[in-house]
Amino acid sequence: MCAAAIMLTLRCLELELLQHNNHRHHFFNTFFLKMLQEAPLKPYNDNDSRLMKWTKGVDIFPKDYIYVPIHGGIHWSLVLICHPSAIINQLLQPPVKKMAAGRALSKNGPDKPLMLHLDSLSGTHDPAPIFQKLRWYLEQEWKWRMNNAMEESVPRTWKNSFLAAGVQVPEVRFSKQMLPGISMASRLPQQDDSVDCGLFLLSYIDFFSAADPMYVLAAGGLDSTDVIVASPKPEAANPSTIMSKLWFSKQNTARLRSHMLVLMSKLMLGTLPAHDARYHRIKSAVEEYDKMLNIKGYRYLRPVEYLAFQTEQDAQETMCGGH
Repeated sequence: MCAAAIMLTLRCLELELLQHNNHRHHFFNTFFLKMLQEAPLKPYNDNDSRLMKWTKGVDIFPKDYIYVPIHGGIHWSLVLICHPSAIINQLLQPPVKKMAAGRALSKNGPDKPLMLHLDSLSGTHDPAPIFQKLRWYLEQEWKWRMNNAMEESVPRTWKNSFLAAGVQVPEVRFSKQMLPGISMASRLPQQDDSVDCGLFLLSYIDFFSAADPMYVLAAGGLDSTDVIVASPKPEAANPSTIMSKLWFSKQNTARLRSHMLVLMSKLMLGTLPAHDARYHRIKSAVEEYDKMLNIKGYRYLRPVEYLAFQTEQDAQETMCGGH
């Protein structure tokens, strides 16, 4: 699947969240990681760092979830960065009553950030070097924002809290211990062909962002391979199946290709004049697809629809089994 199609779909998902006033998610585009991997491991420089342009005007640290698409070896996978500002919970807290560190964290909330590698073809992408480069990036981004007096940010406010209290600002290090990474491939829905990796990438993001859980925690120590997904939205996710093999079906994911084609067709209709011959061909195809909107199980179901459909199917099977 081409990067342009994935970027367009990601942008639509992002706009959908923003329309619902949900600012907890940040989406890097498909070229970010490649550029990051090519960057030398040195401190940011205001004059020559291309990395700063990716988050210009956006403080990523109040975000709860950051999506980093990975493309390499004709395969797509995803890194999900959870709660980056929780890094401060691992450090000496400033002697002040309030801090701006994104959404207030409950005592049962995340005590540290976490990275998850979501891969539909286990073993294709090695997450270890990707985790390492992202740790370096987050550390550089934190230091740069902490010392940038021109923009308000979580790192800057955190630093000022120490200065106001006359306390030395501790060094922030996004080490493996402070920011662990977990490979999730063994517990997620997997593709059984060589072409649907991009569709699985988008399904992971669609279903996770719709669930919008309160937080995600590693379910153990530093070498944990499991996670706790806390309080997902009940209309969009089942707590017992989210981020498991039963999260969504391969069949539903395969139908996403047609869904994306219709999405792009609808956008194209908005740019074509009605007298253009292509307009009527595209319009006819879109109308034909729209007729399927009430035929569940034959088209791609978004997370809320999918959960309702699956719940109904499970209930029917239970009733049949009872007879």
